[in-house]
Amino acid sequence: MIVNFNILNGGISWKALVHQLNGDILLRHILMKGNVDDINLKLSYCEETCEGNITNSNNQLIGNFSISF
Repeated sequence: MIVNFNILNGGISWKALVHQLNGDILLRHILMKGNVDDINLKLSYCEETCEGNITNSNNQLIGNFSISF
C-alpha cells in the first residue's frame, strides 16, 4: 500500500510504500522525512475514508496522510 504524507509547515509532501500499516511505521516515516519539531506526535485514522491526521503534543494539526491500496 502507498501512504501519501503532507506536512503543513513548509508544504512537505511525499509518498511511501509500506507493507504493513501501523503507527510505529507511520511515525518513523514522519520523523525521518517530515522535518517536524516535535517527536511526540499523535496519529488519528479513519478506516472509512483511508485518511488520517497528524497532531503535535499541543494537539495542533501539523499534517495529514492518506492510504491507497
